[in-house]
Amino acid sequence: MSPNGIPTPVRARFSTKPGKNSRARKTSLALLLIATFATPSVSLASPSSNDAKRLATPYHGPLTSEQSLSNLPSQLAAQSSTYESSDEVAEKLSSGWAVPIDGPLSLLTRTTTRIIRRQKVAANPQFQPDQPKELTGSISTADPYQHVGWQMDRLLETALERDEKTKTIDMAVSHYKKKSQIVIAETKDALDYMIPYRGFGPSAEAGDIILGEKLKMKSRASAEFARQKNIDETHLKVTTCMFQVAMGIGMTDRHRGDEIVEAGMKSLKELVGEEEAEKTAKMLADFKDNFAVPESIYEQKVWDVAQKQAKQNQIFQASIEEDPVVKEIKKRVHKYNHKSRLSMVTSQVLQTGLGVAALTPSFVGPGAKMALLTYVMATGGPESCKLLKELYLDKRFESRCKVISEEAHMAIDNYQIALMTRNPVLLACSESLLGQMIGEMGVKEIMGTALLSEKRHAPGA
Repeated sequence: MSPNGIPTPVRARFSTKPGKNSRARKTSLALLLIATFATPSVSLASPSSNDAKRLATPYHGPLTSEQSLSNLPSQLAAQSSTYESSDEVAEKLSSGWAVPIDGPLSLLTRTTTRIIRRQKVAANPQFQPDQPKELTGSISTADPYQHVGWQMDRLLETALERDEKTKTIDMAVSHYKKKSQIVIAETKDALDYMIPYRGFGPSAEAGDIILGEKLKMKSRASAEFARQKNIDETHLKVTTCMFQVAMGIGMTDRHRGDEIVEAGMKSLKELVGEEEAEKTAKMLADFKDNFAVPESIYEQKVWDVAQKQAKQNQIFQASIEEDPVVKEIKKRVHKYNHKSRLSMVTSQVLQTGLGVAALTPSFVGPGAKMALLTYVMATGGPESCKLLKELYLDKRFESRCKVISEEAHMAIDNYQIALMTRNPVLLACSESLLGQMIGEMGVKEIMGTALLSEKRHAPGA
């Protein structure tokens, strides 16, 4: 027995006690396992490339005999202090068995790369590892109509930020959306139902809504209508100025074109400022240089009045069905007009019965009145208040439909003008606006062609 408790090969071989033999075999097996995992795995470098082949079984040289086990600790210490060069490792691997793999087991060879790299650095002090390189690239969008659409959205956002009226309207909308203001509004509605303190106020407000003579932001519905109207009007102004500049840039008569560009840039600068206006002009100028229009497009027949009207109606209907603002307005209106027959009959019976019971002189009267008030407020408030909210929603719907109709009319008219005057910039803007409203497939179906859907026609392509 050695001082460390490890049986020597001779004593282990001639030992008669089964316990000692078992202990010797276990110790030898443990040492073999330690040697297997303590020795770093290696990789064979291919002479034709710098890529290293990952090995399923690391090479450790000839198998150790029993006599060499006693010298194993000193060998392990020597191997941990010195590393073989990659050439020596390759020579040893040529006499061993190894299989390249490409699976989960390849994770076990991560230490191989670090060991060889450290060996190379030690062998060649002047070696410097490659520094990481910065990768640069660009992203191209699949939707060809987003180029002009993003610019329109940016112009709209800039114009709204520069408008003082927009800030006031946004503050009013945020104010009336607070929970405290919602509770106050419902309390006023309940009080007006019990005691009509508003007098002719609701009917006068309804008249102002219908005629558009006055717009006082004294409720959430009125503030949201004011914001919707302001956004729609600003968007129409921005689109008009953009088309004005596009028409002037694409005209062949440069004298008249410069006059139109100057007028359009003046109006655009008042809305969005000089910086955004110049960016818009540069983007439209890029269309003139990169947007190739086949001659066959210019030679198609001019639409008659009926064809033009039919195309405009198709664009309007398709845009209305997909417009998110219109969907949101319809969803809120459907709360009032999409009632089940059961709820309609229940409302009539309950309100009639509680209204009659409220007229009784006994204590039943006040109780019925309170029950009726509770039911009315639980179903959305008094009918007069509901009618005012629906009127504001109707004006929002009207404002949105108006701007969609105006922009559809603008796109159709300028598309035909662009064909007649051979103006590629105006043609690109018209098709871009149509693409934003009805999509690429809608443009192909209604207009018969979609030039911007080809990537080579996009600006900068």
